Amino acid sequence: MTSATPPIVALVGRPNVGKSTLFNRMIGARRAVVEDEPGTTRDRSYGTLEWNDSAFLVVDTAGLHARGLDEVAIAAEDQARIAVDQADLLVMVVDVTTSITDQDATVASVLRKSGKPVVLAVNKCDSNQRAELVSEFHRLGMGEPVPVSAYHGNGVFELVDRMVKEIPAYPREEDDDSRPPHLAIVGRPNAGKSSLFNRLLGTERSLISDVPGTTRDSIDTEMSYRGERVVLVDTAGLRRKGRVAQGVERHSVLRALASVRRCDVCLLVIDAAEGVTDQDAHIAGYALESMRGLAIVISKWDLMPKDSQRVTQFEEELTYKFRFIGHAPIVKTSSVTGLNVGKVIPTGLQVFERTRVQIPTSVLNRYLLDRAARRTPPSRRGRITRLRYSTQTGTNPPTFRLFFSEPRGIPTSYIRYLENGLREQVGLQGAAVRMVVRGAKGR
Repeated sequence: MTSATPPIVALVGRPNVGKSTLFNRMIGARRAVVEDEPGTTRDRSYGTLEWNDSAFLVVDTAGLHARGLDEVAIAAEDQARIAVDQADLLVMVVDVTTSITDQDATVASVLRKSGKPVVLAVNKCDSNQRAELVSEFHRLGMGEPVPVSAYHGNGVFELVDRMVKEIPAYPREEDDDSRPPHLAIVGRPNAGKSSLFNRLLGTERSLISDVPGTTRDSIDTEMSYRGERVVLVDTAGLRRKGRVAQGVERHSVLRALASVRRCDVCLLVIDAAEGVTDQDAHIAGYALESMRGLAIVISKWDLMPKDSQRVTQFEEELTYKFRFIGHAPIVKTSSVTGLNVGKVIPTGLQVFERTRVQIPTSVLNRYLLDRAARRTPPSRRGRITRLRYSTQTGTNPPTFRLFFSEPRGIPTSYIRYLENGLREQVGLQGAAVRMVVRGAKGR
């Protein structure tokens, strides 16, 4: 793989210290580059933060609703342990107004033993008087604390700078021809992921249950397909933040995100019996923002009524809610009858090959310049913007650098127009595509 995979940064701490507010402030920072594709829901518990030459996948682990001191302490420790297990960098958030609590000490104890880099953020420093109390938090043994006010935004830039110092540049995976394709089966709880996983393997490798969220951890299984090695990853069900219950089910989201990050292609499983939901589109957003390949697997198709009206309604709903990933291939399956199950892995492998496509520079420019000639971007202050040339700079995902005579102010819709044209010409169905806009100096 040559794709850039931003490290996971988990915001960790006891309830009510302001983790969610800090998360929203960080993701919405002026210097952050976060762009929602149309059709995806926005109430996420994660977000991509790009800061100068570094990038992070920030995960909010907030929202535990345990009752009683003992339960809070146990839940806080559990939350910290899961975050330590999956994250590359940990930001421990504490509340300056309450001093150090037993729960803070519990979380800090786990983090100190992890051996992973930790940044301590002392939140709610909304005044000089409160900022003077920050020195007390040295007692946690987490290094120099960073005073922040998530509500007002004070100190957030300094916090991100500290994060960058801990992980100066996000890791890039080296090319490794011996690494088999990794296909991650993702989707809402109880959508039929584990049943599909087992049918593909022909064995009861995962626990199957009608209780949503049975799969707590991601399970990697290597198999052979037509003599080629393939790794299937069965992930825990993902849910919107507001719908995830307390305790271990909440932390399955973090584990599933890690699986998405390290896979090559996501196989998004949708329950035909329940129909297409906003949450399905939300999960697709995880894969899209992670720049992973994507294929849609409709499960339980045998339960779909045979009347054409219901089928037509389902397909129209699918087209509308997934209009931002209309390029993704679709396979309608039934793990019970075996319908089209044999097409799932070939489809995933086709998408994988598309993520590795390399287009000769001459061919790439012929396609894109012809497309640009049919429709020019809006002029800026009377100056006409033209695409001068382009080049491919990477694979998995295919990454293209576009050089314009005036790169400022080019709308995202125009870049998507060029991308869609390239997809049609080259056949990049299911592959994420990265387009980078630059100025054409001296051209």
